[in-house]
Amino acid sequence: MTSSSRLASWPEGGAGPRVGRALGAVLDHLEEWLIASLIAVATLVVFVAVLHRYGTSSAIDSAKWLEEHGLALAAAPLRRVFAWLAARDLSWAQELCIYMFIWMAKFGAAYGVRTGIHIGVDVLVTRMDPARARKVILFGLLSGAFFTGMIANFGVHFTAGVWDSGSRSNDLEAPMWIVYMAIPLGSALMCFRFLQAAWAFWTTGTLAHHDAAHVQGVEPEAPPPPLQADAPAHGAAGKGAVLSVLVLLLPFALLAMGMLAKYGVFHAGGGLRTTVVFGLLVSLMLTGMPISIALGLTVLSFMFLLSDISLDSVAMKLFTGIENFEIMAIPFFILAGNFLTHGGVARRMIAFATSMVGHWHGGLGLSAVVACALFAAVSGSSPATVVAIGSVLLPAMVAQGYPKRFGAGVVTTSGALGILIPPSIAMVLYSVSTNTSVGKLFMAGVVPGAMLATMLGVTTWYRAWRNGYPRMERAAWATRARAARDSFWGVMLIVIVLGGIYSGLFTPTEAAAVSAVYAFWIAVFVYKDLRLSEVPRVLLASANISAMLLYIITNAVLFSFLMTSEQIPQAMAAWMVDRGLGAVSFLLVVNVMLLLAGNVMEPSSIILIMAPILFPVAVQLGVDPIHFGVLMTVNMEVGLCHPPVGLNLYVASGIAHMGITELTIAVWPWLLTMLVFLGLVTYVPEISLALPRLLGM
Repeated sequence: MTSSSRLASWPEGGAGPRVGRALGAVLDHLEEWLIASLIAVATLVVFVAVLHRYGTSSAIDSAKWLEEHGLALAAAPLRRVFAWLAARDLSWAQELCIYMFIWMAKFGAAYGVRTGIHIGVDVLVTRMDPARARKVILFGLLSGAFFTGMIANFGVHFTAGVWDSGSRSNDLEAPMWIVYMAIPLGSALMCFRFLQAAWAFWTTGTLAHHDAAHVQGVEPEAPPPPLQADAPAHGAAGKGAVLSVLVLLLPFALLAMGMLAKYGVFHAGGGLRTTVVFGLLVSLMLTGMPISIALGLTVLSFMFLLSDISLDSVAMKLFTGIENFEIMAIPFFILAGNFLTHGGVARRMIAFATSMVGHWHGGLGLSAVVACALFAAVSGSSPATVVAIGSVLLPAMVAQGYPKRFGAGVVTTSGALGILIPPSIAMVLYSVSTNTSVGKLFMAGVVPGAMLATMLGVTTWYRAWRNGYPRMERAAWATRARAARDSFWGVMLIVIVLGGIYSGLFTPTEAAAVSAVYAFWIAVFVYKDLRLSEVPRVLLASANISAMLLYIITNAVLFSFLMTSEQIPQAMAAWMVDRGLGAVSFLLVVNVMLLLAGNVMEPSSIILIMAPILFPVAVQLGVDPIHFGVLMTVNMEVGLCHPPVGLNLYVASGIAHMGITELTIAVWPWLLTMLVFLGLVTYVPEISLALPRLLGM
């Protein structure tokens, strides 16, 4: 497994450069092998633990039943199976899985720097001229190196203290210093990768480029070329002179303000401290540096300048931030979605949807809505849904005589169902950020997901009927039955995840691990659309995406810790209550804030930053936590479908070969439908809460 891009190259000739290239190649392969192996082994460990638990209980229950019915002879082998399984203690599996993912997150984050996968807000940078953009990009890379170098230093001291204490883990009884070594080693490697990227950009003007479509595991067939320093996306010579200066000076101005407050030049009250926190975070993000780095630098700067909190606590938070078994559902769902995307499941779901609704007005458009809803229920990712369904249906719609804009608009917006219909990675992130039940959130997304799919379908049908778009012949019942049979194995994943969680058979994380193994099995051995030789590539892509999200989560936990210590959410809630703002006004403000944030950030970052701040306010004003989670998710759906950073737009743009401006115009009818739906979800909580209450959750 090799990366498609290299950050720097050695000059030809000489023993030194040859040795350097050899060592670099070894490091590259070691990095890739490590993170791909960790996600594979962790998935297998949890899956085996689930089988062990239910195998043990099933063996003894079956043996007792046989004995009660006079079949003691047949029960004897089952009792021996039970005794053998019971003697195997797998209580350590959950702890081992957490530790493996912590190592994967730290080393995968370094790999993410090499491949350019880390998410940043580059809206301003891409509008500067080449020379000024170059300075801002270098500032972001060097800031990343500074932050990760600091964390490596903290990690060394922290790990040394753990070594001296001799502490061991609870279940594995492994020395904890080995586990904590992930912090200094992973951070040091990440620092090296940032420096490597900065050197390559300084000398060659080239950065490892990561297309927005990759963010949740989507791999377009023709990735865009690397970002060139002499050709920013929108910048022109002489453009952005004042902007670039402001972008670079603003963080330093805020740091200087904090420094003056630290040495008593003026008093830093609560309002000023809050201004410094948010001002520094926003100003750092606007430089285009990875959001995870902006979060971490904000926390470190504030702790050093305006807080008495020990910096040693940073190292602990970097570890405990993802020491949560619920978080492990994210990599598993990403892995399952990747297997399904590459495994032919989408094609069979499209065939089933087309056989059912293809004969209506705009049949292929309606098929796209239905297929997106079905695939959303097994993938948890909106970009993955767009590429899986759109890559098949968009060319077919154009061939049938549909306008390209119509097809692109349908697929772009219907793909957003991927984060609303469970399982949803966005809901897992909200759960992690607010300590809310993942199972309740999943169930709360079922009715809104079905409702939005219906509204998008009605919009599609109306526009097709009004414009006289083609219809297909009604499929015979035999054809429908064959299509249903072919898609059966993919649809069964919905039953495994939701049925397993609601029935109590699995925790959400266990359900995610089982779904990953199941998706691998049907993609490789049932549908046979994915070769075994391609599995390492899927593992690496999944580990890369997972590590990026886990690294954001780690630093978001740091930021949330800072918010809590400064009591900023509580102050916001008190301010709103004192001014008589109730839940209705608050939810309106939240919608506006989230829609504006969606203009410059992608969903995972918005949820991880905004949820810990807004959630306590919502609870104090009487908003149900589950309802608030669905509301945030729907806002994220809208953000995925509008510029400048809507991921679905970029994915659909690559598939449809349309410019972002043209595609933005194309999605407006469906985007307006989504905004109407957002209003309904916001002020009719029962849409989200009816099913969980009916099920007694």
